[in-house]
Amino acid sequence: MTSSPAKKGWNRISSRYQELTKISTREVHFAALAPGERELKLLGTVRGKTTLELGCGGGQNTIALAKQGAIASGIDLSEEQIRYAKELAKRERVQARFYIGSIEDLGRFRDKTVDLVISCFAMAYIKDLTDVFKEVARIVKQGGIFIFSDAHPLASAGQLVRRKHSKLTLRIADYFRQTAQSWYWPPFEDGTTARFNSYHRTVQDYFDLLIDTGFSVERIIEPKSPENVKTVEQLPCSTPVLLKDLSLWTRVPYSIIFRAKKNQATG
Repeated sequence: MTSSPAKKGWNRISSRYQELTKISTREVHFAALAPGERELKLLGTVRGKTTLELGCGGGQNTIALAKQGAIASGIDLSEEQIRYAKELAKRERVQARFYIGSIEDLGRFRDKTVDLVISCFAMAYIKDLTDVFKEVARIVKQGGIFIFSDAHPLASAGQLVRRKHSKLTLRIADYFRQTAQSWYWPPFEDGTTARFNSYHRTVQDYFDLLIDTGFSVERIIEPKSPENVKTVEQLPCSTPVLLKDLSLWTRVPYSIIFRAKKNQATG
């Protein structure tokens, strides 16, 4: 993963992304266009718990966890994203650790030492999630929690269809396809863009992998995007690009969130 387009891409767009995307450090967010922890209540009490965010980006979730008293760490493959995260933690005056590295290799973390692992929209960049989930199962304590989100399989399988005088719709050509998608980030105003690869998975793919790596799935959430949102500041995490298609994402789920618990018999 460290040599993937994701690393180069995030290094290229990090500064513009962080400048324009509004991501709260007051509460944990789980996905763009979705409610945060205050509404979803997925985390429980984190004070005194050891937490790790996979694909932490600019560190906003890790910082939010630290503000709530967690012993919080984050890891991301992008040097620019981690640089931003460290600077943000200083500005917010919180103690949090940030590491540069692949989420497929969590060797710096010891077995059964983490209470909570979270990840938001990082899994789609990984070709084979087996190593990621096995590593999470290794480092999480028995009874520990793994929460992650990604683009909803309907969204990742779909193509936007724009027709005059009708609502924006989503066309699903092949829900079960497994091929990689190569795409470019929508250009920022200064023309900055970057190429990424992402990998579509079905709901069953995620569910089966969690079960196979020793987790019990407690909740699957398909958030309906709030209506009447006008600015990115009204949500814990959003971008102007997504807001312009909000009418679609109030009818089709943009994201999916899994909450799983490590089985007591695992490890």
